[in-house]
Amino acid sequence: MYIKNTILIVDDEEIIKRMLKDVLKDTFAVLEASNGQEALDMLAANADKIAVIVLDLMMPVMDGFQFMDAFRKNRSYDNIPVIIATSDEDWHAEQKCLEAGVWDFVMKPYDPVLLRFRIKNAIEKSRMIMAEMDAVTGLYTKFKFYRTVRSLLSKRKEETFAFVRFDIDRFKMINNFYGVKEGDKVLQSIASELRKVSTVFDKFVYGRFENDIFAVCMPYKEENVDLLLNALQINLKRVNKDYNIKISCGVYIIGDDSLDVPEMYDRALLAAKSCKGKFTQSLAYYDDSMIENMRQEQFIINEVNRAIDEEQFEVYLQPKINLATDRSYGAEALVRWNHPERGMISPGEFIPVYERNGIIGRLDQYMWRRVCILLRKWIDEGKNPNPISVNVSRVNIYNPQLVKIFKKLITEYQIPAELLNLELTESAFMEDQDLIMQTMSSLHNLGFKIMMDDFGSGYSSLNVLKDMEVDYLKVDMKFLQNKEFNGKGEKVLTSIIRMAKWLHLPSIVEGVETVEQVDFLKCIGCEYAQGYYYAKPLRIDEYEEFLIREEETDARGNADENTIIINELWNTRSSISKFFDLLETPIAIYEYRKGKLELLRTNIRYETDIVFDEKVDEQEYYRRSETEKALLSEAFTRIVRGDFSEALEYELTENVWYRVTVKMIGKRADTMIMMVTFYEVSSYKQKDWHRSRAEWK
Repeated sequence: MYIKNTILIVDDEEIIKRMLKDVLKDTFAVLEASNGQEALDMLAANADKIAVIVLDLMMPVMDGFQFMDAFRKNRSYDNIPVIIATSDEDWHAEQKCLEAGVWDFVMKPYDPVLLRFRIKNAIEKSRMIMAEMDAVTGLYTKFKFYRTVRSLLSKRKEETFAFVRFDIDRFKMINNFYGVKEGDKVLQSIASELRKVSTVFDKFVYGRFENDIFAVCMPYKEENVDLLLNALQINLKRVNKDYNIKISCGVYIIGDDSLDVPEMYDRALLAAKSCKGKFTQSLAYYDDSMIENMRQEQFIINEVNRAIDEEQFEVYLQPKINLATDRSYGAEALVRWNHPERGMISPGEFIPVYERNGIIGRLDQYMWRRVCILLRKWIDEGKNPNPISVNVSRVNIYNPQLVKIFKKLITEYQIPAELLNLELTESAFMEDQDLIMQTMSSLHNLGFKIMMDDFGSGYSSLNVLKDMEVDYLKVDMKFLQNKEFNGKGEKVLTSIIRMAKWLHLPSIVEGVETVEQVDFLKCIGCEYAQGYYYAKPLRIDEYEEFLIREEETDARGNADENTIIINELWNTRSSISKFFDLLETPIAIYEYRKGKLELLRTNIRYETDIVFDEKVDEQEYYRRSETEKALLSEAFTRIVRGDFSEALEYELTENVWYRVTVKMIGKRADTMIMMVTFYEVSSYKQKDWHRSRAEWK
């Protein structure tokens, strides 16, 4: 008859228990306890079954009042009715029972009809309350909250109310790491704090909708909302300071009583969403632009199927330039949406929407196929195309069919895998690294090249580089924060490029816009650049024209020889680099900027002869370094001024002399790359000394 169909009889008189059981056994299952402690034990084991407790007050071990004290401390029992069985019409006892949470009374000796009636009423009332009251927190459920708010607003006069919706960021992590009971503890603490805050206001409605979502309707003043939010945040810190809990709270100031309460909730939800992912912002107010943004987002979602079917999404290509030759080597495929009614829609409008809603995976695969079709077309035309890179979103990275999809594409269109490069954002590597490594290994086995995009935007970049076998590193020029070089950002970018060199990873810097940036990248040994300085994202026909113009200007003949040499020097696997290390003459590469020197690279002979001799102690090592810098600083300054720099003489230690020559091998506005060569001339110096001594005599 009922979902909960068990009656718990708590009485120390056996004859009473037998009589009650006989009355109820045809309709209910019956459990028996002889005192309050036995009843608590039975309740703990059968709480999901027990519909009503019939409780005697006078019992040994633990009486009815003591039972009620323990019973009401467990909020999960809130919806279990307790009916007191008594033979004494003591109104003081009745008052005490009511204060303890008793639902009803029945007199002994029992009237079977009346007893069944009272039990049925208690169960019906419990079911109704369960539909209106949340079982974990005891707050209003969503539907009860909506009805109460509607009633409140219908009675208001000139007073303005606010609809407040809030949730806990990353609440699932609490349940996952600490358990559901601990999560319930957090929810109950919020409910307790809401009850306290409610005492400050005459009109204050609050409830729990689901999971960690709560709502409040309260008189609106900005300070009222601040009071509520501050009280909740302080309370949550008290619960457990290690959780670092953050609330996202959205507020809709109710101006239109005719608006449905669920729509008020939706508007507060839109405001709350604007706080997500912003650690310093917990509160936002709804404004009409949010609803317009929602409508625009819905339009973008609704149009995606039509746009793909009608091929409204177009492939644009942005060239990647080899900085050693100033000639393009492939391109990145970028999506553009040419809507038949709205014209070109910016990727900044639709890409984030598709990422949030999981649609980006389908758009990815559309772009992959379009690029494969394009590569096949060029091959059929007798061209020898350079690689085109495509973006792989996080949704597709975790697609178990990803490797099969790419294998099918290159098989279907008969194109070499090395012509289709794959760009994965660094953040995508941070979750299931074992799965990512397995997927990358399978793609490498098929011949694909993989680029790590947006390197430096995450928090585990070095670990990722250590563990993941990527083929290229992509860094955005915005890493420097602005178009000017500001010292720190420049050094960080330089370090990233040089670190990539030591790991044998070619680097691609995107967002390059000025000749100064190009010169800087060439100086630090970057291999490839991409950005508006060379070309904006181009339609396919524009890209083909770009390649034709490039052929006509014969860019290969204009390559900067110094740039090629610098790139080869940074590449530890190159023939020039190996030759550099085999030279018997000590050589050092310095960067000189604004009067400051930085040693970048040395060959093996320099390490053994000049500074890093194993025989020298730390003090001598420091002396040699500082002496060398002081000697070179003047020579570098003369070269920067455009003056001729003669060879210098350098006494390393007593009777050990070197002749030092300086040559500038790279330059941009305020930075020079200098090659310093050391020729030992000790024997010549000694001959000069003896000749001078003989002439003096």
